Amino acid sequence: MTTPPGPVVAEPSSGALTIPAAEPFRLGSERWLLTAIALGAMLAPLNSTMIAVALPEIQHSFGVSVTATSWLVTLYLAAMAAGQPIGGRLGDQLGRRPVYLFGLAWFAIASAGCAFAPNLAVLIIFRTQQALAGALSFPNGTAMVREAVPEARRASAYGMIGLGVGMAAASGPPIGGLLVHYFGWSAIFWANVPVVIAALILGYRTLPRRERNRNARPSFDLPGSGLFAAMLCAVIVIPTLLKFHHPVLVLMAGGGAIGLGFAFVLRELHVPAPVVDVRLFRESHFAAACASIGLSNLVMYTTLLALPLYLERVRNHEVQVSGLILAALSAFSAIWGPLGGRWTDRRGRWLPAVTGAVAVLVATVLLIPGVRGASLVPLIVALSIMGVGIGLAGAPVQTAAVEAVPGGKTGSAAGIFSTSRYLGSVTGSSVLAIVFTRKPVPGDADRFALLFAGLAIAAVLGLLVNTRIAPRTTRQV
Repeated sequence: MTTPPGPVVAEPSSGALTIPAAEPFRLGSERWLLTAIALGAMLAPLNSTMIAVALPEIQHSFGVSVTATSWLVTLYLAAMAAGQPIGGRLGDQLGRRPVYLFGLAWFAIASAGCAFAPNLAVLIIFRTQQALAGALSFPNGTAMVREAVPEARRASAYGMIGLGVGMAAASGPPIGGLLVHYFGWSAIFWANVPVVIAALILGYRTLPRRERNRNARPSFDLPGSGLFAAMLCAVIVIPTLLKFHHPVLVLMAGGGAIGLGFAFVLRELHVPAPVVDVRLFRESHFAAACASIGLSNLVMYTTLLALPLYLERVRNHEVQVSGLILAALSAFSAIWGPLGGRWTDRRGRWLPAVTGAVAVLVATVLLIPGVRGASLVPLIVALSIMGVGIGLAGAPVQTAAVEAVPGGKTGSAAGIFSTSRYLGSVTGSSVLAIVFTRKPVPGDADRFALLFAGLAIAAVLGLLVNTRIAPRTTRQV
């Protein structure tokens, strides 16, 4: 049985490529395709969380400060956020399959460079290259799912990939802890090699091949890429500056980000092939999906950062307690991701997205009295509900985002959508830095309750934008 996806043709006025229809896919090969893309998508979250347990060992090995090793996290986040739309645009222009496979190979080389790094500076350079390589693969994998998987099964496909990503993020700390304990910090980078090899072999055999029209290919927007990267770097460095109590530098970074953002938007509106097509935000469903994932990550990431601080500083619990409690969020999010995808394929994009947003709002509201109480049970219940909501809404929101744009711009749209996710995380860390400029002490629960009250407002906004991600239909096939 074959299920040929429809043709993907770019708008003639956009200057994008004309891409012919995909080859027919058997259901069996479709599963292998999703496995290949899921393996590639797992690399970024796995390496984002594994590094956390290796930082003390790296600090000791190189004889550097905690502040110096924090750049391994900050620059990785900045490169991932800045690189996603650029990687997606390159896939739209050069072909998604070759860009995706190149990104995987580059990730393996960068991982080996990290493992052999003789000092922290070299490690930071190769670690940043890991992020840039991952930024090539993730948006193009998302775009190829849209091309290869029929609409009736598309949300389920994104849900399964989301399950893999969630499992990778959750398993990063325990896997990293074992590797660092028995083999040293370099082992967390060698662990990427078998994953990349498997993804490359499966990808080479299953990723859809496309012909590209070389004569129609527009030039790549290098100045726009530079402005975009500089703008995001200015935004992402703000939390670090807040931690060091440099208000003048914070104001300079904020003003620089605004100025660079204004210049970037002006340029992208006047070039034939923008690296970030800001005109896509004229499509209300796409704009709503990007706002949704940004607000969702703002709530989730701030919660993940704030609760360990609360449990360790206010309640005097060990770090193992924090890890076990936060596991409720990761576990329920991973489990409900595929279920949300199946529900989306059966009932449309609107209802699962709105239901998930309601669950996130309920969970955030429950955290307000939860941090004032003496029992940990309300916190576990709230995190479980939040995990359910994030899992339910993940697939419909992502599916709505890539379906809202012309097929020839899917890679760019997927990159912008992913950057919106990272911007939510950056905003969350900035909020936390502002609220907790003074470290919490035992009995100091009021600021945490205030923080979660603010997050509840963000969750309300998330619910409102989720009502706009897709037409309100009972079934979409």
